[in-house]
Amino acid sequence: MLEIITLDQKERWNAIVRSMTNFDFYHLAEYHQLELSGQSLLLSFSVNNTSIAFPVILRPVEKTSYYDITSVYGYAGPLTNLDNPDEESLKYFRKDLLVFFDNYNIISAFSRLHPFFSNQETILSGLGEVITTNQTVGIDLSLPEQEQKKQYAYSLKYQINRLKSKNIIVKKAKTVEEIDQFIEIYRENMKRVNASEMYFFTNDYFYHLIKKLPFTLLLAYYEGRAICGSLFSSCNGIVQLHLSATLNDFLIWSPSKLVLDCIRRHAIENNERWLHLGGGSGGEDDSLFQYKSFFSNLRFTFKTWRYIHNAKTYNQLISEKFSKNVPNSPFFPLYRLGNEKN
Repeated sequence: MLEIITLDQKERWNAIVRSMTNFDFYHLAEYHQLELSGQSLLLSFSVNNTSIAFPVILRPVEKTSYYDITSVYGYAGPLTNLDNPDEESLKYFRKDLLVFFDNYNIISAFSRLHPFFSNQETILSGLGEVITTNQTVGIDLSLPEQEQKKQYAYSLKYQINRLKSKNIIVKKAKTVEEIDQFIEIYRENMKRVNASEMYFFTNDYFYHLIKKLPFTLLLAYYEGRAICGSLFSSCNGIVQLHLSATLNDFLIWSPSKLVLDCIRRHAIENNERWLHLGGGSGGEDDSLFQYKSFFSNLRFTFKTWRYIHNAKTYNQLISEKFSKNVPNSPFFPLYRLGNEKN
């Protein structure tokens, strides 16, 4: 049976998520409270000994009576209470999911999947397709620290030591003023790289992450001035690098490398299992991915799930938007290309 949990039932939402074998902060109700593009729902399913929790965003499709499904920014996807749920139970889940799509007039569904949770693809098997987007970088914190640092590129070790020689100090942010300093640095970065509007988060977004979720902000100081910072989560043994930024005047020093090394050591001290650095910008093997690769040889595969439930309406919307000039783009759903994120 599929039960629909809303954010008004935050405690129940989180209790269900935490009862799963694996989860991350992306699945928690407090993170979904930040989503403004639609209504956050937790699809909770149970049959026999199998339970599944699937957080989604229900969005209206403009100028229609239809909706579509997407996921929060980051790595979400369905969760289970078993590492290997039986196929019979999964068939019941998929059947109930399709009924939900019918009842809610869903055209299409999209979800980013979590690189660490390999059974997500199995849960969604037979519904649409799962596409490999790119590789991400992680650090196995269960290895002896000496083994972890062996994977550091030689140039990275040299640069970290050089940053230390400049007396750059890395500290945990504890005040609103320190958070505001990071926000200013972050927005300066976003302007420099001409980031899309979706990345210019409000101040409340940052405050919410730190106050309502298991987030920590580390700031790097040079001669008393905050020059760089990283905002990261620690949830269920997984540390996720969420947002990082450096003042333009100090980019040449790359102080974020020292901050990231401090995050790794902070994670070890707190007995975390993994440090996930993520991939490139927009899923590309770009300079950002190469930068992260300096820290580790360990790779994970980032995938997305795409499913068209109402093909007739899906194709009609594309035809109405693009006429005969349908772009050759991997963006999904295609009818939202140019006006929204996935």
